[in-house]
Amino acid sequence: MGKVVVIGDKYTVNLFKIMGTEGQVIEDPLSLPNVILDIRKRDDIDLVLLTKDIYDPVKEKVDSIILDQKKPLITVIPSPFSEAEALNVRKMIMSALGFG
Repeated sequence: MGKVVVIGDKYTVNLFKIMGTEGQVIEDPLSLPNVILDIRKRDDIDLVLLTKDIYDPVKEKVDSIILDQKKPLITVIPSPFSEAEALNVRKMIMSALGFG
């Protein structure tokens, strides 16, 4: 299995680094698309975790970058600064099946 990389706030990244995961702290969410483009060039990474507070301001731009890529898998995780939201499981399943 390849590496896992966490991109986000310093608290979340440092927590994952304690567990042995590679990470990159981002202060400015506008730099996230460029960081993702750099990470896509690496063959040793299988999973990228983005903190929600960094992802939300540039959601459209990031989604357009990762829309058709197969590897690495990029997903969003909550952070201490993000608000909890109810999950719409039906919407997630429909989207995974290509209907959303």
